[in-house]
Order: sequence, then structure tokens, then C-alpha cells
Amino acid sequence: MTSTEYYDIVITVPSIINWNDYNKELKAVEDESNVLNFKVKNLPIKTSIGNKCYVCWRGNIVGWMKISGLVNNNFICSTTGKHWTGNFIQRTGSFNYLEIPIPMKGFQGFRYINNFKNNKYELF
Repeated sequence: MTSTEYYDIVITVPSIINWNDYNKELKAVEDESNVLNFKVKNLPIKTSIGNKCYVCWRGNIVGWMKISGLVNNNFICSTTGKHWTGNFIQRTGSFNYLEIPIPMKGFQGFRYINNFKNNKYELF
């Protein structure tokens, strides 16, 4: 019998995004009535709904949210009115800030993250 191991992931919010604007979007999904969509080329296969999605912004991991969906979808953004199509990592609920941001160079897409303890991590 084989078992599937699932991991948390980390994504990068582009540095041109103003955190105050992004925080408004975080607040809009806090009650879980909406989702935040993060577009990726391919959906992660080694993570699952309920796992953590850490957020890197301007060179630091600043917090995390629970993954609420991994979908191929199309929708119109309620904030910008822009039409989006593709693969999306969906997140909803509270944003959990880290006590101390963890330095990490930004990147496109997502990365699996393992052994996130004592402000240290392993990417793969």
C-alpha cells in the first residue's frame, strides 16, 4: 500500500502590489464567503486542501492561509473586474502573520516547503 505525502506550499505576491491593497483582499475572504485565487501554470500535485499556503512578499515570508481549492477555472475578479482563466490555488479564511518575517527571494509560481520550524525551511 502506498501513501501520498502532502506538503505546504509558498507563493510570491509581486512586489509591485501595495500590501494595504492586498490586505483589503485578505479581509474580504476572512469570513470564507469568497476566495483569493493565485494563478499558476500547473496545479501543485503534492499539496491538498487544508494545507498551508505561505506568502512571500518583498523578500520575506510574511504569513500563511489555508488552501481551499486547487482548480482550473474562469472567473471575473470582484476587485478589478478582469476576466481570468487557468489554474488557480484558492485560499480563504484568516491570514496568519508570522511573528518574525522569514527572508526568502521571490519567484514565480509555487514551491513546496517542508520542515518549516524555528524560522527555517526546506524548499523542493
